[in-house]
Amino acid sequence: MRYRIDPETSRVWIQGSSSVHPIHAEATGLTGWLSAEIDEGRFVGDDITGHVEIAVELLASGNELVDRETQRRIDAKHHPLITGDITAVEAVSNDVADIIGIAGFRGENVEVSGTIGIEQAGNRLVLEGAQTLDVRRWGLKPPRLLVIRVHPEIEVAIRLELVGDTR
Repeated sequence: MRYRIDPETSRVWIQGSSSVHPIHAEATGLTGWLSAEIDEGRFVGDDITGHVEIAVELLASGNELVDRETQRRIDAKHHPLITGDITAVEAVSNDVADIIGIAGFRGENVEVSGTIGIEQAGNRLVLEGAQTLDVRRWGLKPPRLLVIRVHPEIEVAIRLELVGDTR
């Protein structure tokens, strides 16, 4: 079955830190799809593919200055999207799976892995997970200004609400 991501209810959160304060951004507007057979919250078989993307401009921290600097450092004009593609899935239990995929950010594609929770209700799915990532893997150097340092590790949490395409 093919599912599409509901951009209104799906969300991503990014939590980072610096030597002076936490850094937080979030966004709705994720788009994409998942093609998989799911039975009672468990992936069936191994013919599973999926794609998710978010426009960098949708990430917001609530601080316009931080958002502008983030977009500048990411080079959002040349790399306007953050993408993710599933390359492998292994069921852990009826409602948990390990995912391996490729995350595209700033023109670099890096393999990442993590664990997601799965909720199924009829033709609707909710996939949720979080993973700590080091932005240096994508060639992004965290800023440093005098004694203020932004740490390279961020936690990315995602909640994807998907609707089965019954066409």
